[in-house]
Amino acid sequence: MIWSAVLFALASATTTGLSTAVQHHVAGDVPLAGLFRRPAWVASLALAPVGFGLHAAALHFGPIALVQPIVVVGVAAALPFRAALSRTRPRGRELVAVGLTLAALAAFLLASSPAAGRTPPDLGTLLVAAVGCGLVAVLAAALPRVVRRPGIRAPALGVASGVLFGLMAVLIDAVQLWLPGHPPGALAAIWLPYGVVACGVGGLAVNQLAYAAGPLSASMPVLNVVNCLLTVGFGVTVLHDTVQTSVWSLLVAVAALLVIGRGLWSLAAAEPADAVADSVSARDRRPPRRTSSTSSPEGPSARERAASGC
Repeated sequence: MIWSAVLFALASATTTGLSTAVQHHVAGDVPLAGLFRRPAWVASLALAPVGFGLHAAALHFGPIALVQPIVVVGVAAALPFRAALSRTRPRGRELVAVGLTLAALAAFLLASSPAAGRTPPDLGTLLVAAVGCGLVAVLAAALPRVVRRPGIRAPALGVASGVLFGLMAVLIDAVQLWLPGHPPGALAAIWLPYGVVACGVGGLAVNQLAYAAGPLSASMPVLNVVNCLLTVGFGVTVLHDTVQTSVWSLLVAVAALLVIGRGLWSLAAAEPADAVADSVSARDRRPPRRTSSTSSPEGPSARERAASGC
């Protein structure tokens, strides 16, 4: 059962990595409204149901505290796809970052030793927690309008999308825990499936804005770390999963999460060389800014000619 969860989670991570690579490749220079006219972006979006199904299968076989850390490290799987899109080879330091990230993930899972709880969550408690997470996502997305500082928009949007994607995973797991003992049609009468859809659509939209707001390194690492922390916390407190809580296990788990965050940042910060060249050439292609008529080299302005009597 656990190995099935690991395999499905790895498959979901790979699908997420491919989708992420293509979406960021396209979304960097296209307005949000124009993305649907890009076939590559639409194709990457079509991978979402595949990744969703694999993710749900992983959650069926294992606890969310095991599955979600594997899935969020899907940015490591984006490395070869990004290299293929840019027609470059991964650099040595990127491969080292992949190795460190995967080793830290293994250390986190071994230290926490998550085990699934099979008790359905209390829907009232889960609803209160979900509404609270939704408010956090809204506040994070609105933060750049309040704190007008350079470079804050992409990380803030990364936090918002991390909360929404993490909450979506929690609600998927809650659906699977709730379904046994209920007819499938009864699912339409509760709020859980609508919450899954709302978090998925909202997370996707906010994530595209984060991609367009800055480089992948500005949003993806914080998205994944927030996602991982939220799902593990919900898994223990609401979904009744169990993890090791000894001091040694907690220290190793926290250290592993820090290494994962650093590894994801290193991977996301490694922009393909052609992307940098494209941005430089795009600046070179911009038309020169028009100067005012008073400083035009072609001669004095009309006001100056009138003042001189010309």
